[in-house]
Amino acid sequence: MNGHDSSRVTLANLADEEKVLPWAEGNGLWAVISTLASDLVSVDVVTFFVQNPYACDSAEGIAVRIGRDFPSVAHALEDLTAAQLLEVSELGESCVYTLTKDPPRRQTLQQYVAWLQEGYHWARLAMDR
Repeated sequence: MNGHDSSRVTLANLADEEKVLPWAEGNGLWAVISTLASDLVSVDVVTFFVQNPYACDSAEGIAVRIGRDFPSVAHALEDLTAAQLLEVSELGESCVYTLTKDPPRRQTLQQYVAWLQEGYHWARLAMDR
């Protein structure tokens, strides 16, 4: 024996479908995220919040930060908020968005963005169709 446990499989060797956390798949969370973040604007919004987990900004501010048009960003934010992946609060006369505080949802979003980044070029091309 060479000291390595051949029955042990690393995460990197698994197919993408097998990387999904069991509770995320079991409660449909991975499918929800995959559906909602199936266009480039939504992917950019999700990626922005995963990379900036303490960000708190308006739809207009987020649109500027990610370089996307306001109507598309506003639509993505509404969908992600409805799915409880983002939270919205009123601040004066504007609404500000933050990443959900729910640990399983945050972890699944982080996992989804990591999965996208692993196949970044392929994913961008596939979603650009």
